[in-house]
Amino acid sequence: MSRDDPFAGGAGPRLFRIDRELEAVIVDAQCRDWAADRPDRVGFARLGQARHEVFTAAQRYRAARHAVDLPTLLVVVVVWPAVVAVLLPMADTTNPLVLAGVLVAGGWAALIAALGSFRLRRLRAGRARVGAAPIDDPYLYAALRRRIESCAVAARNDTSHRRRAAAADLEYALDWLAAAQDELPRGA
Repeated sequence: MSRDDPFAGGAGPRLFRIDRELEAVIVDAQCRDWAADRPDRVGFARLGQARHEVFTAAQRYRAARHAVDLPTLLVVVVVWPAVVAVLLPMADTTNPLVLAGVLVAGGWAALIAALGSFRLRRLRAGRARVGAAPIDDPYLYAALRRRIESCAVAARNDTSHRRRAAAADLEYALDWLAAAQDELPRGA
């Protein structure tokens, strides 16, 4: 995949993608554990530890500002002026309190539209069917190991001491990943 190319840029976004992938794998492993006749809680617990270390390393790359959700921002930018434009001709423009009420009503309408847009996207994402479960991928551990190692190399070469510390977290994640792989059933 081109997005996981180790030379494609910073390690932060790649770490967050690895974290999301590990989360899906852990949920699948946990569901299988609960449905099994002989539960094995060690496997997904070790994967959980690996995810925790990857998430800790990813947090070291997080900027102080929050990421802006572009579709939600577009909904707010379109709905707020539209509602104000519709209500303004009907309002008494000489009274500043009425004008403030129109602006507040536009803001509330924009927030409600943004919430509806977010929930609609979340509903569509929940209905989307994917292929096989991530835990069934025979190359899962090898691919995760390669991607985490490339992020650790990028972290070691970073100029920020905070981001260089992420390399140690990723080494712990690799250790937990190897331990989780050792716990796989011998028939797999």
